[in-house]
Amino acid sequence: MGRRMGRDVDRKDGSVPTGTPQGAGSPGLMPWASSGETPPSNPRWLPLIEEVMKVFVVLNPAAGQEAHASVRDALARRLGAAQIPYEVHETVEGDAIGEIVRARLREGFDLVVAAGGDGTVSGVVDGLVESSIPLCILPTGTGNLIARELGIPTGVDEAVALIDGPSGTRRIDAMRIGDRVFILNVSVGVSVSVVRSATTGLKNRLGRLAYLWGILLRMFRWRSHPLTVAVDGVAEEYRAIEVSVMNCGMLPKALYLNGPTLSVDDGHLDVFVLGMKAIRDYPGMIFNVLAGRPFDFLWRFLEVEKHATIRSDRPLRVQADGDIVGTTPVEIEVLPAAVRVLVPQEAATAPSPS
Repeated sequence: MGRRMGRDVDRKDGSVPTGTPQGAGSPGLMPWASSGETPPSNPRWLPLIEEVMKVFVVLNPAAGQEAHASVRDALARRLGAAQIPYEVHETVEGDAIGEIVRARLREGFDLVVAAGGDGTVSGVVDGLVESSIPLCILPTGTGNLIARELGIPTGVDEAVALIDGPSGTRRIDAMRIGDRVFILNVSVGVSVSVVRSATTGLKNRLGRLAYLWGILLRMFRWRSHPLTVAVDGVAEEYRAIEVSVMNCGMLPKALYLNGPTLSVDDGHLDVFVLGMKAIRDYPGMIFNVLAGRPFDFLWRFLEVEKHATIRSDRPLRVQADGDIVGTTPVEIEVLPAAVRVLVPQEAATAPSPS
């Protein structure tokens, strides 16, 4: 016996898409349930229902033994009580999570759970793009930025309850680089050195302070670079210490209080360009970030509707969602409304801030 879960509209006019029930070899849309509710016109959220019959869980044990045990316990109690069958795949270093998810979808799973941090969520999203299968996030990582932006509970038990309790879905945007899909940000510059410094062990010990430690270790080595940024075919040149293509609104909100309001489901990406006049500016930047104060270090904001490209005179490392993915030049494609995510009903029935 399965559980009926929130689903969303796939047509901009709010009409009902056709489809066939989920089969063992053909992921597809479920028909509308008979709920008596009228679909809203916005295609990104809707607390209507479909049935969950089989769940695939991607569990990252790197978050620590306590988080690992709490996920296992919550799944056993809640899904067991709801008689929803599930299978758990525990990740190991080097796993191609997206490929694993794509392969397992052919076995008839109609919901995928990502239990871990933003990196785990990113890997699962990579496997769900171009399918209609929704995602449930159990946030057990350091930042949990996507979960926080979508209003998903940070407690594991409360997050699992979205599967067998009241919930809806929201469609979130994504970014494609080559054959990989990402959800947070893609950047060139100082963030690369910070990501390399914040190891899994350090994040487990220090939490979010691991990123601050990375900044303090390396900030006096930061140098600006001549960079060319092309947005939807229009190129501009900058001398910058950082160019970041953002999808998640939580990151810029923490760094630049006077910047634009971003949302993971606004249908576009945003490019942030950061420059500094001198090395002596860096401590002031760190102090203002920690104090929650706005600062202005030659920021530039560019909105991306289709694609963005970052080029440099010499190859510079590129990070995406916390992984080093290559060197410049890098091209990022916008994937609007790419994946459906389970959220609390109150988050499913109200639009994101714009």
